[in-house]
Amino acid sequence: MTGTDKIKPLLIGKSAKPRCFKGIKTYPLDYELNKKAWMTSVLFEKWLSNFDKKMSLIGKKVLFFIDNYTAHKTKKKFNSIKVEFFPPNTTSQLQPMDQGIIQNIKILYRKEVIRKMVNDINEGRSFSINLLQTMRMCYKA
Repeated sequence: MTGTDKIKPLLIGKSAKPRCFKGIKTYPLDYELNKKAWMTSVLFEKWLSNFDKKMSLIGKKVLFFIDNYTAHKTKKKFNSIKVEFFPPNTTSQLQPMDQGIIQNIKILYRKEVIRKMVNDINEGRSFSINLLQTMRMCYKA
């Protein structure tokens, strides 16, 4: 990975089997569930383990720089990935995600939501977005 590779985002929801997922075999984003839709250390470690397996299969090594959020703490050792933590209270200055990437994704996602809203209104439908549509919009962003 050169820093230009994109990783499929993880969406954490509250429902084990949302109705909108019925009949869908592949999802545009990775999906996990948690009662409060929060990232937990268990979910994060599971995601890291799955990513490690993918990188091992293609023979790549990856270094992750991660903030000190409690759920991101892991002591597990991986074959193809290494996790390094930013020093406390430096995330906003050092973490690239805080320097525009997240903001760009939010802007592009909002454009997709507005596009759907306008389309629904123009076609006389009430506006609503289900979880699968949200995933597709996030993926497109």
